[in-house]
Amino acid sequence: EAYQKQAEQDRAKICEIAKALLDECKQASNGCDLHVSIPSDDEIVTFCKNARYLRILETRPLFAEYKVQDPASPTLSILKPTSFENIPNFDTIQADARDDLQSAMFDPYETDPIQTPLLWWIALRACDAFYDRHEHYPGKHEQELALESDANEVYKFMTQIATNLGLSECDFIKEHLLDSSKGKDLAREVVRYDEAEIHNIAAVVGGVASQEAVKLITGQYVPFDDTYVYNGIASTAGVYRF
Repeated sequence: EAYQKQAEQDRAKICEIAKALLDECKQASNGCDLHVSIPSDDEIVTFCKNARYLRILETRPLFAEYKVQDPASPTLSILKPTSFENIPNFDTIQADARDDLQSAMFDPYETDPIQTPLLWWIALRACDAFYDRHEHYPGKHEQELALESDANEVYKFMTQIATNLGLSECDFIKEHLLDSSKGKDLAREVVRYDEAEIHNIAAVVGGVASQEAVKLITGQYVPFDDTYVYNGIASTAGVYRF
């Protein structure tokens, strides 16, 4: 009986809010016809039963992500400039994303921490930064000196991106990325792969992408919030907010 009473109070409150919002819309419509009506009692009851499963995913333009991660990127000149002041709650979204990234560093891949997906994402993002400046990915030239030069430049971008993401003081990042020996090993590996696309990795990522598309199309289940990173070396993955 107590649950039923609370459920009825919730239904009445939601109904009251819906009516108030509809009245506001009518006032703002300046006499125009509104193709909106108050939800039925059954719809409100269904909403109340499932409200705890609702999620709001706040995204932002690609320009804003580039501006934070690689503010000197030439790509910013071709992306549509976006004033941060025009992005609702940008500072809050950015602060929450940094907190999430720092929290993720307390849960590295147990078997081999160097295989933590975030480390490889930073390395690949550094390859994008390299491409933005040279119009080709690192590893194009096979001479040993050229490969080492590319790796050094990629590592420089890796450290900049980690710093711009607010991770430079994280112990895990200090040990596995900012340490020049381990960090340059990561850089050499992504330079060595030379933008290769392997069919089995493409199949896995394509399957994940199609699953997320179905979620968006049907409006059921919660899609990934931001970036999915798959590490085919260790068959592990992570979802990060940037």
